[in-house]
Amino acid sequence: MTSTDLFVSGPPAWPGCALGAWAAAWLAGRCAPDDVIDTMSEFANRHLVVDPDAIVDVAGDSDARLGLLTVLRRARQIEVRLPTSGAPQGLPPDPATTAGLEVGEILLIHGDVTSSSTIGLTPTLDGDTCRWTIHRFRSEVPIVRPEPLGQVEYELREAIRETATIIGGLGSAGGRSGGAELRTTLTALTARHQVILPPHDDIRATRVIDSAAQVEAIITLAGAHAPTFGVTARHVETGDSRLRRLSGLARAARAAAVNRVIVEHLPADR
Repeated sequence: MTSTDLFVSGPPAWPGCALGAWAAAWLAGRCAPDDVIDTMSEFANRHLVVDPDAIVDVAGDSDARLGLLTVLRRARQIEVRLPTSGAPQGLPPDPATTAGLEVGEILLIHGDVTSSSTIGLTPTLDGDTCRWTIHRFRSEVPIVRPEPLGQVEYELREAIRETATIIGGLGSAGGRSGGAELRTTLTALTARHQVILPPHDDIRATRVIDSAAQVEAIITLAGAHAPTFGVTARHVETGDSRLRRLSGLARAARAAAVNRVIVEHLPADR
């Protein structure tokens, strides 16, 4: 098994993004609860709700996925953030933010009936189990309106041109057979990074998510194959900030697109 086999053979990425979008469609009456549950099964057959502070009461649910629906049913609004070190995506200093940074994904639930504060769900995939940990922010996190996708899409197109030079360098270093293998792996990685979305009307949101998936797939390949193709430590160090910038752009674009789909189903002024 190669280093990239681990990335390609696993479940789809971004369970929080998928849950947020499908839950919004369900709350808007555009899909059934079973559709949300079926989508969650794409990530793992077993789901657990971890509630260390006993924030919500889901003890009576035999299926943790039903417990998550119980939590989401009371949301005034749902929002996805994909924070990373140095790019918290507007999240305040808080233990819940720290948890989101560790996972790289947090689903915000605004307006829960238990309090005025914001609740966050962080998913952790471990084999065939997805653990959803519930966190409460110490104060309410303001809802951020999704960024207009026109500018986001333009920036992603520029990022794809930039990452094309990265994958081109890896392919030439690996020779003809190595280049073919890279293209196959890139296709599989791109599919993994796409978000499973409910039916929606914003075609641009789908394009943005597809482009973000392509950018992150190339970044993953660059990191996994650099030692294999003899990239020196100096080259890795000088290119590290470039890759971090591209990764941050892709994550911010994905969050904006998913939140645009969520707002389509759950308008902010509803």
